Amino acid sequence: MTALNDDDVTLLERTMMGVHDELDHGFFVHQQALLDRDLASAATRLEAYRELIARHMADEEGLILPRYAALGGDLTDAPVRLFLGEHAKMREFLADFAQRIAGLQEHPGDRALLELMDRQATYKNLMLHHDLRERRGLYPFLSARLAVADQGQLVAARHARIG
Repeated sequence: MTALNDDDVTLLERTMMGVHDELDHGFFVHQQALLDRDLASAATRLEAYRELIARHMADEEGLILPRYAALGGDLTDAPVRLFLGEHAKMREFLADFAQRIAGLQEHPGDRALLELMDRQATYKNLMLHHDLRERRGLYPFLSARLAVADQGQLVAARHARIG
């Protein structure tokens, strides 16, 4: 597979996948706090991560995936129901993580911390596959089928939802 250079990546891809980069960093700093056993910071950083990913999923579910479906995305190997199912699993994992951290704050212990980190490894694997489906499938699919102006409108609509 040939790597894309920045000139080949559209504004839509750059914007939406840039959020994935922010998410990766946010989860990383959360896990750093766990390693430091700074559970209060880990909880705060997890909540910030949950807020960012919730906004991103809302953008995808409200703006991106409807366009994807309308343009034939459900006829690919990554239909909308797959993305929505992964989003639901992510929400479940994150709620579980928040509960486990609350439990650790009340009753710290190595076993509980390691169980949390094992669950987070599974989550990160899900995120890796989800990211690849979006990076190699969803966003290139849309970029190939949407006019630059339409892509700009999706990015602007996303910014309006944030703002």
